[in-house]
Amino acid sequence: MQFSLNPRVLALCFTISLSCFSMAEDPDRDAVELSEIEKIVLSLTPDPRYPHDPFILAALKEALRAKREKSGGGVGACLVRESTGEIVELGRNRQFAPHFRSDMHAEMDLLDRYEDRMKITRPPGNTSYAPRKMDGFVLFSSVEPCPMCLSRIINAGLKKTYYAAPDPEGGMVHKFDDLPAYWKNAGAGRIYAEADCSPAMKDVAARLFRHGQRYMKTGN
Repeated sequence: MQFSLNPRVLALCFTISLSCFSMAEDPDRDAVELSEIEKIVLSLTPDPRYPHDPFILAALKEALRAKREKSGGGVGACLVRESTGEIVELGRNRQFAPHFRSDMHAEMDLLDRYEDRMKITRPPGNTSYAPRKMDGFVLFSSVEPCPMCLSRIINAGLKKTYYAAPDPEGGMVHKFDDLPAYWKNAGAGRIYAEADCSPAMKDVAARLFRHGQRYMKTGN
């Protein structure tokens, strides 16, 4: 049995294939867009009308650094001492650089750095002591935490977490009620919410997170 295709259909298929190839293999377009985003990030200044702007800006700079390092999705985070506004730790997505680490989202990187630096241990003989010394700290992320990161945030003992851009597809805060009972109970009464930051920062956070995803076949 032989099949034949209308030449017009063949031409249309060829055009679509070229279009898909150009979108998947266009590093120049990707680089230009990232340069445009970088200019926006570097031009941003905190707006006094939005109390979370200084911290979201710090997270955005980390997200930009992640993209420049080609280490995965453009997500950054910072840990703040609420009483003073001091930024005590920074983190960024580092899944693909310097080598592949499947766990290394921005919030995971931040908490690893903080916990490794603090080295909090239980007193000798006191096995009931829970070394979750996170009271008075606030975590800010450029993007809504995913299921892995939200569980880690809960386990770390953080009481307040704010993010700039929602993630309807992969974020877990808006699906908090779908967490397993253990994690939902552990996180009850804590704050996980969108940051009170300027619209410009929310917009660039979303752009950094989504940047390059239409070209990427793996990673986020």
